[in-house]
Amino acid sequence: MKGKLYGVGVGPGDPDLLTIKAKDIINGVDVLFCPVKGDKSESFAYAIVEPHLHNKDVEIVDLTYIMNYKWNEIEDQWQKNAKIIESHLAKGKRCAFITLGDPTVYSTFMYTLERIAMTDYELEIIPGITSFCATAAVFGKPLTAWQETLKIIPVRKNDSAHLRDQIANEDNLVLMKPSNDASTIVGALEELGLTKNFKMISKVGTPAESIVDDIEQLKNTKIPYLSTMIIKKGGFND
Repeated sequence: MKGKLYGVGVGPGDPDLLTIKAKDIINGVDVLFCPVKGDKSESFAYAIVEPHLHNKDVEIVDLTYIMNYKWNEIEDQWQKNAKIIESHLAKGKRCAFITLGDPTVYSTFMYTLERIAMTDYELEIIPGITSFCATAAVFGKPLTAWQETLKIIPVRKNDSAHLRDQIANEDNLVLMKPSNDASTIVGALEELGLTKNFKMISKVGTPAESIVDDIEQLKNTKIPYLSTMIIKKGGFND
């Protein structure tokens, strides 16, 4: 039997936002791969699917991902995880890699998939709800409408000029990974006169969810890793 790999988006954090198809997949596979930040940390993605996991025979495999920018270490870890996944696929097993949000948006799954020789195996990607869609839903506002533009970018460390240009040229902007450099975000918003035009949510859809929409609060907040910011030139019309 040919092995099959599913990349399963599990949404931003609320287990109730897991799709029906994702539930069916995780309960029908032989192996469930769960990304973790360290050998002793728990998988946030697994915490989302656990209430829906009724497959008692599934093998749970944690895959460690290094959370730094030492690219040699990161590449070594990606290669190691790819080999672990391949070892199960080679046995003809049906495997699911669960990932936060959607597998096609800044996901550990895609980075790992690039390093797996998939020519001998089947692949299927199961979409999930993104953090920025969930964030917009919390505020009851559209990400974009009519002829407005929308751009999704990661925040680069110490690159205020790039961020300022991106904000200046778009109607709506989603900032992923704002924890990379809060001061850069603050500086760009102040320079462009948009200090009242942003909203940020951390850990959306979880009991630890928190909202920042005040520039002074943003200046004094240590932004958690799982945060998403929306900037709207036209404002939120609160």
